[in-house]
This record gives sequence, structure tokens and C-alpha cells, in this order.
Amino acid sequence: MSHDSSAELVDCQTVVGLVERALGKALWRCEQFGAGKFSQTFRVTGAWRRYVVRVAPPDSMLQLFYERRMMRQEPEIHQRIKAETDVPVPEILYTDFSHRRIGRDYLIMPLLPGTPLSEANLSGPALDRALFQWGNHIARIHTIVDEQNRFGYLGENHPMEPKASWPEAFREMFRLELEDIIRTGIYTSETAEWALGLLDSRLEVFDHCRTAHLLHGDIWLTNLLVSEDGNVTGVLDFDRACWGDIAWDIAVAEYCGVTQSAFWQGYGTKIETHEGDARVRRLFYLLYEHQKYIVIALSSRRKDPAGARRYASECLEILKKFERTNCPDF
Repeated sequence: MSHDSSAELVDCQTVVGLVERALGKALWRCEQFGAGKFSQTFRVTGAWRRYVVRVAPPDSMLQLFYERRMMRQEPEIHQRIKAETDVPVPEILYTDFSHRRIGRDYLIMPLLPGTPLSEANLSGPALDRALFQWGNHIARIHTIVDEQNRFGYLGENHPMEPKASWPEAFREMFRLELEDIIRTGIYTSETAEWALGLLDSRLEVFDHCRTAHLLHGDIWLTNLLVSEDGNVTGVLDFDRACWGDIAWDIAVAEYCGVTQSAFWQGYGTKIETHEGDARVRRLFYLLYEHQKYIVIALSSRRKDPAGARRYASECLEILKKFERTNCPDF
């Protein structure tokens, strides 16, 4: 099994020291907040100034291939979104990826107003308003394309080689995820080879995507900030962003329960994922999303070996059914 580290968490005193080096000395107040279990997030407040400090986990944490130092791709992505759209992403004011200070990456952003949708307790028209605006923001994010039409994870953390086509990129993503699972001991090499073979047998259906669109990669309720009346105040966490098929992003949103009617109204058109070849693509996109929790459950984020085995069993049963019936149901 891969090594994992439950290294000591960064504390507020350390974070205040980082902020002082970056932004100057002040009477900074610091508190940790947020629901994430990968990076640590801190709210740091001074006179008339409020910031967020996000601190990546140590490299020794058990991670998926694309998670290693993935924070490093966010500054460029935020810059492009702010330059090409009016999607409310925060400006990244300061980064330190040198590991000289605390042995891990960190960045500083202004604190946006609002509450994560996961904590906002919205309902009725306010919830519909949030989902509508979210769909609209995601649609505009999807208009951003890679100028060189490279597919896959393209970030500064370099988790994979960029590919010239989406089928090549998604196959490599799926293969690398399987390798991560092999290293945990949950899948054997033979099991992973069989799973990859099933994807290979249908790889031509992924050739419909010819343009490398920017994909958020993590469309779930924690990554949207909203006001009390449901207006969106911030779209967060592009560290898992990828370039490729819009339907991959939509599959993640569906997996997380976001693709409700109001979301589609805001998006402007419904992306069909339940007909013909789109069903096959949806199956593998959802499998890619579900399989990642095998690794996550084993890491110090969850420490849940039984959960990891359960995720693996569910994924393999879905693949076996697909092989047996040719019916791409997730």
C-alpha cells in the first residue's frame, strides 16, 4: 500500500507568519474554516482587510495522480477566467510553491462574501436562483478553450503529458487513476488491465469532443458561495480543473446532485448524457469520479479501508454488468 502521512496540521500562528511575510505586519486574527479535507483553509482578518489562506497537504499524503501539487494550476486559470468572463472568482494575490517556509504549497486570496451553498440552507426561489446563476457561470467557464487545443490536466503540477485528442487524454487519465488504485493494493494489475480494456473497446465514442474546453472538475455544493437570497458571490476551487469534454464536467455535477432544473435553465441548454454513445461516456465519467474515492478513503483524509473496498466493489460490479449486458448504467 502507498505511504500516507498524517503530518501535523498547519496552525494559525504559522499562517499569521506567512501572511505577515506576504502582506506586512498587522494585528492579524486567524481561524480555520471550511469543509475540505485536502487543503486547509484559514480566514485571516486585519484592519479593513480579510483574506483566505489555503495550504496544500504535504506531498506524503496518499493522493491521486492529479492531486499532487494541484494548487499550482489555479493562478493561471483564475487569470483566464477573470480576463474572459465575469464569473466571480477571487484574485490570487500571493503564492509560494517553494516549500521553503512550511514544506508545502500555499496561496492567499481576498475573502469573498457569502456562504458555501452546502451550508446556506437555501430552499425555494433562493435555491433556484443560486442554481440558475451557477449554471450560467459554468456555461461561461466552458467557453474558455486551450489555444493549443491540448487535452487533459495541463497544470503547472504536470500530472500527465498533454494529449492531442480527448480520447487519448481520458484514456490516460483513467489509466493513471487505475495505477493509483493498484498501488493501494485494492485492485490487482489484472483487474486494472481488464477495466482499461473495457474503456479501450469503446474509446471511439469519445472522439466527438474536438475542442479542449476548460472544465471545473469539482462542481459540488461547497465550491459555490451564495448570499442569503441565493445570489452567487463566488465560484471556487479550480485546482482539479481539466481541459476536454464538457460532458465530463456535467457528469461530476450530476454525481454531486447539482444538475437540477434551475441549473440547466441557467446553463442555457441541457447536455444530453442518457442517449446513445453519450450513455457510454457518462458511464466511464461517473466511474472515474467514483473510483477516486477508493484512494481518498484510504488516505488520512478519511482513514476508511472498509469504505475503499466498498467503492471498489461497486465500481467493479458496474463494469462487470457493462461487460455482460453492454448496458451502460451507473
